[in-house]
Amino acid sequence: MTRASSIASAESESSSNSGNTTLALAGVVAVGAVTATHAAGDATVRVLGSAILGSLLALVGYKKKSLDASGALAAIGVGFGSIYADARFGAALASFFFTSSAVTRVRADVKKKVEEDYKVGGGRNAVQVFANGFVPTMIALAFEFGGGAFGSSSALASAYLAYYACCGGDTWASELGVLSKSKPRLITNWAREVTPGTNGGVTALGWASSASGGAVVGAAFHVGQTALRAFASDGVAHEPSNALVVIGFSALAGVFGSLVDSVLGATIQFSGYCEERKRVVSKPGPTVTRISGLEVLSNSMVNLVSGIITAVVAYALAPL
Repeated sequence: MTRASSIASAESESSSNSGNTTLALAGVVAVGAVTATHAAGDATVRVLGSAILGSLLALVGYKKKSLDASGALAAIGVGFGSIYADARFGAALASFFFTSSAVTRVRADVKKKVEEDYKVGGGRNAVQVFANGFVPTMIALAFEFGGGAFGSSSALASAYLAYYACCGGDTWASELGVLSKSKPRLITNWAREVTPGTNGGVTALGWASSASGGAVVGAAFHVGQTALRAFASDGVAHEPSNALVVIGFSALAGVFGSLVDSVLGATIQFSGYCEERKRVVSKPGPTVTRISGLEVLSNSMVNLVSGIITAVVAYALAPL
C-alpha cells in the first residue's frame, strides 16, 4: 500500500468511527425519546411524538447515508407505527436501525472489495426498509389495535422482538462475519469453504455477531419497558421486564434467524463469482461461475422470509 492510499484509508476509518459514534448517540437519544413519548400518558403527545420521532429517525438515516430518499420515506411510516404502538417496540426499532447502520460502516475498505453493491452506511432503499420493517409494523399495529383478535399481547410482543432480533442478528453477521480471518463454510456443506460474501457462508465470528446483534435489540426492548415502568405518568401498572430473559431470548432469535437466512441463502439465493469484477455476485452472467444456490429469491426477500419464520416461531413457542 502506498503512503497516499494508507493516509486515505486512515482518514476513511476515522470518518467511519466518527459516524458510528454519532449513530450510537442518536440511538441512545432515540430510545429515551420514545420512552418519554409514552411516559407522558397523553394521547396527543403520543401521536405527535411518534410522528416527529419517526420522521427524525428517517432524516438521520438519510443524512448518515443509511437510507436513500425512498428508504427515508418508507422509514417514516415504519417508525411511526412501531413507536406509537409501544415504547418497547420503538426502542427495539431504534436500536436495530442505528446499530445496524453503524456496523455497516466498520472496515468499509475491506467490504468494498468483497460485497457486490456495498454502500457506506448501507444506503437502504424502500424495498429493503419494507423487507425489514413492514411485517413488524403490522405486528405492532395488531398489538395496539387488535383487541386480542390476533393473539395475546405477550405473543405479539415476542413476535415483534424476534423479527427485529432476526434482522439485527443477520445484519451484524453479514457486516462483521465477512471480516473473519477464516474462510466461511457453506452451511449446507460444512466441509466446503467458500469465498467471503457467498450467501449461506458462515463463520464463528458471524455466529457470535448474530447473537450480539439480537442481544442489542433485546437490551433496548428491556430498557424501554424498564424506563416506562419507572417514569410513566399514565396510571398504568406496567409489568416488570426480566433483562436475562429478554436479552437471552433476542440473542437466540438473532442466531436462529441467521441460521434460517443462511440456509435460504445457500439454497434458493444465487451466489456466483464474477471473474471480471473479482467478487461474489447475485446474478448469473457470462463471466460468472456459480458457487451455490438457485436464483429464486433476492436478498431482500430472503431477509423477509427469515424474519417471518423467526417471528412465527416466537409467537407460537415463546411468549414473553
